[in-house]
Amino acid sequence: MVIQGRKRRIALLYASAGTGHKTAALALARWFERESPGCETLCLDTLDFTNALVRGLYTRSYLEMVRRAPQLWGYFYDSLDEPEAADGVVATLNELTERLHLSRLIERLEAFNPDALLFTHFFGAAAVAERLLPRRPVFYVNTDFLSHLFHRHHPFTGWFVASDETALQYGADGIAMDRVVVSGIPVSPRYGSLPSKAEARAALNLADEERVVLVMGGGIGVGPFEEVIASLLEGDLTILAVCGNNAKVRSRLEERFGGVTRLRVSGFVDAIENHYVASDLIFTKPGGLSTSEILCTATPMVIVDPIPGQEQRNSDYLLDRGAARVLFDYRTARIKAETLLADETERARLRRCALSLARPEAGRTVAVEVLERLERR
Repeated sequence: MVIQGRKRRIALLYASAGTGHKTAALALARWFERESPGCETLCLDTLDFTNALVRGLYTRSYLEMVRRAPQLWGYFYDSLDEPEAADGVVATLNELTERLHLSRLIERLEAFNPDALLFTHFFGAAAVAERLLPRRPVFYVNTDFLSHLFHRHHPFTGWFVASDETALQYGADGIAMDRVVVSGIPVSPRYGSLPSKAEARAALNLADEERVVLVMGGGIGVGPFEEVIASLLEGDLTILAVCGNNAKVRSRLEERFGGVTRLRVSGFVDAIENHYVASDLIFTKPGGLSTSEILCTATPMVIVDPIPGQEQRNSDYLLDRGAARVLFDYRTARIKAETLLADETERARLRRCALSLARPEAGRTVAVEVLERLERR
């Protein structure tokens, strides 16, 4: 349903800690433009409006923690998901973001004069919401399958969540359920019209008869790439390794496996859907955005080494619903892959479960709901 009416302006805000939040914001921009002809969108990284020192500390501390001390990150994530522990931290974050020149972000938003604002990351959300509500509606869009208290803490106009399980978390917090929409995690409109497997393989110059396994670690390229790939290369498999923005990992792979023709190493891939569709099996970190994309393609996935915290919860959600398998030991990746590739019944089951969870039009749900609310206002 394309919504006619006066031209709307929609601000979409994310933080560049990882890549999923930005990808979701960009996907939403495309959906708003499709659903409301002439709609003007503005995507902003809230961290761009802090000073360089804080921006560097925030992004580097997150990346270094998940790469070098994931258990520590998991401890912080879980311990701050309790109201008693989080109240003081949230208040401090709110005060901190005000002090870190987010007034410049407010000024930028006031100049754009949006009809509505949507956040895909909590950084800066409290400061903006407190300044702009109730003059303009401010929404939060979850990009993981389960929610964290930081997503539910602020007095947003409404929330868009990934699952019924997430909605229950909001209800348990006493949030009125008419303010919560189970939309799914927004992915690009491209996932509503995917290429065939033959077309995807032709685009990547892969033969129909090849057994293709994709190995990826999300946009930040973390995880046991080398160990998994070394095991997979013991078999007769074609491996696509996507390292995201992690140039060091890509360099190590190219140096160690540079002469292996059955391995293709890439950095960040924009049209990653071709890789998903062309593959027979995917070994992946369970980021909310990337796994949502994979679910839309129904390619069987194997979860590898989830980071404690949001990734572990995503992993639990997908495994609980039968939409993924898990790799327990990197050295057994080849055995896991060959066992699954030989078991058509199990792969068909994984595909059915994936499609039952897939929400290729999640972004459309968000855009239509926001636009309709604006019309009612």
